[in-house]
Amino acid sequence: MHTHSYEESGVFCQLGDSGAVVILPCCVFVPGGLSSFKQNHENLCDNSLQLQECREVGGGASAASSTLPQPIPSTPDIENAELTPILPFLFLGNEQDAQDLDTMQRLNIGYIINVTTHLPLYHYEKGLFNYKRLPATDSNKQNLRQYFEEAFEFIEEAHQCGKGLLIHCQAGVSRSATIVIAYLMKHTRMTMTDAYKFVKGKRPIISPNLNFMGQLLEFEEDLNNGVTPRILTPKLMGVETVV
Repeated sequence: MHTHSYEESGVFCQLGDSGAVVILPCCVFVPGGLSSFKQNHENLCDNSLQLQECREVGGGASAASSTLPQPIPSTPDIENAELTPILPFLFLGNEQDAQDLDTMQRLNIGYIINVTTHLPLYHYEKGLFNYKRLPATDSNKQNLRQYFEEAFEFIEEAHQCGKGLLIHCQAGVSRSATIVIAYLMKHTRMTMTDAYKFVKGKRPIISPNLNFMGQLLEFEEDLNNGVTPRILTPKLMGVETVV
């Protein structure tokens, strides 16, 4: 039986003296702590955030450690999740899906993004796929946003070539799901909330960790302020109405 660590399906948090949650040191903060995030984005808070267990405290490290969420055991849904078509050309999956050559060929998948530091580039030696590795861990210190544009360009290349693209991490729950959500935000008029709901509706097991959710919030702010240009893809026009 394949199992997944808490790092893959949970969230890491560190409670400071002020009660704020430090997600990415010196880069990403959640002002007001977890309860504030829940109040403002309650529809995005599911089991992965474990907000009911990770309460704000001000009693220092010893008090904080008792409130940290405990590892969530693997569930049948995660273990049995199938390769998920998010868009006609964009598939979200896990390590097993990256090994399933027959299914990928049947779905006309010619591009693969591996969002891990350690999983092999399956079937690379066969020369059947254009591969890209984005070396990321599922942790509170990982800057995943640095790979967004690189991933978007690779997805667009596959789309323009008429090929499907599989993006996967270990379980298809956090890292790869975050990039898919960001792609929808970049190339449609979806808000972060709408993009999250869209992907969640297709693949219910997705659960980006809180660090990645913070990076998506920053990305949304930059899109809205024009710091990062939003590039609407004609073939995706109208997909927002599905949410």
